[in-house]
Amino acid sequence: MLIPIVQGGVGPIVLDISANVAEYNILTAATAVGYNAATNSTSIIVNVASGVTVSGSSTYAMRTGALNADSDLTINIIGSVSGYTGANGGAGAVGAVGGDAIYWETTTSGSGTYVVNVESGGNLKSGGGGGGGGGSAGVRATLYDSGKGATYCDLPNISGSVGSTGAPGALGASGASGGSGSYGGGSASCNVASPGSGAAGGAAGYALRKNSRTVTLNNSGTVAGTVG
Repeated sequence: MLIPIVQGGVGPIVLDISANVAEYNILTAATAVGYNAATNSTSIIVNVASGVTVSGSSTYAMRTGALNADSDLTINIIGSVSGYTGANGGAGAVGAVGGDAIYWETTTSGSGTYVVNVESGGNLKSGGGGGGGGGSAGVRATLYDSGKGATYCDLPNISGSVGSTGAPGALGASGASGGSGSYGGGSASCNVASPGSGAAGGAAGYALRKNSRTVTLNNSGTVAGTVG
């Protein structure tokens, strides 16, 4: 349950996140309690309670929305904000990039001060990258004896195995590369197609994507993933 509280009618808007939630939009939550981004420069404070996880499944776990650029924003994390894991790559394809944990999207510069506090025991982690796709199978034809002192290659062509898909990365980590394909039979003298190499795993997302904003990160907990 989300409990937004407007203190003092004018003073900071405090948004307490007290239960697990997915893809939390700060602007949406603040607007629901009277904030107007076009005209209001009121400070906003977001508190992620202990034991609570803000997560993503297909987009950012938490995003600011286009707040008034003169609004101060402070995010206090005692629980966790975690991005989603990128999809594994298909055969021979690179794994997808993991999702961002916090995405800053205020659109213009202003006087607002932006702070993220990861408290002791708190976690701010990007989604891990998807595993890389396995390499293509190798193919060899069959070697025959012509009976006249010579050999030749002919059908059947025999395919090997596609390489294994790499493991997705843990929160804040890149995915593993896929395995290389292999030959499955036929003759080494009759190569039709060499096995493909496995593709790279996807990169981890951003723990905090600032989008050129000046955001102060104070970390007494755990931050994993790119900050920038």
